[in-house]
Amino acid sequence: MEQNKTVKYLGIIILILMAFSMIAGIAISVMNNPIQTINPDNSLPEPTATIFSYTLSFDANAIKDLSSFRTALVTSFEDKALIDTEVKKITGVSTVSSQFRKDSADANTWIYLAEVTTKKNASITDILTGIYSIKYFDANSDKLAMKHMTINVPKSVMLHNTDLNIDRNYSFPSTTLSALTQIVTLPGDELTVEGTIQLQGSVINSIELVESANKTAQNKMMEDLQKQIDEQNNNIVVDQNITLIDVNN
Repeated sequence: MEQNKTVKYLGIIILILMAFSMIAGIAISVMNNPIQTINPDNSLPEPTATIFSYTLSFDANAIKDLSSFRTALVTSFEDKALIDTEVKKITGVSTVSSQFRKDSADANTWIYLAEVTTKKNASITDILTGIYSIKYFDANSDKLAMKHMTINVPKSVMLHNTDLNIDRNYSFPSTTLSALTQIVTLPGDELTVEGTIQLQGSVINSIELVESANKTAQNKMMEDLQKQIDEQNNNIVVDQNITLIDVNN
């Protein structure tokens, strides 16, 4: 159920990413002030490389929590600053940055999108319990949260551009990246991550990655299910005194 919920709300999590991505801010700066490369012989400047967007998916391992998470909650209370103040009061919270969004123009509720950093050794689970109990949030609506973790990345991945319907093999300049993962994901878990990347030539302008599957958790769930089945089978008692009736007589 938890895995299905993650996939179901992947679009909302991507919205959170777009709302708060620091890398996206850098990308805007680059696009507004493109760098032109001058030829060695001081001839005409080379044209700036076009920015292309791609989707990507690959397997990775979770490495380390980054002491921050993002959450999306529904509220009809319009004083965002007061909500921020209540969140900051929760033990373990260091900073809060938030925005209000609406699913549609005529919606009578807001989606409170918050980026929360935590103090050292603080429990994200305990902090979320405190946030969810704030009276300004709709108790009957879904409560979504994902945390930041570092992940390892393969030497190369296949990127896909939906608009042009083309694929491109790309090698990352580093061996680790940051991704949003489920709150219960642990260091060492085997994951599948999905997301988008913007490239200007071979340079990353922005990248957004979200856990779409936790293979370690799925395997453990299947193992636990198999144990339950085996235990039930072992507890079945066969009555050896049952009399067989010959239906041919």
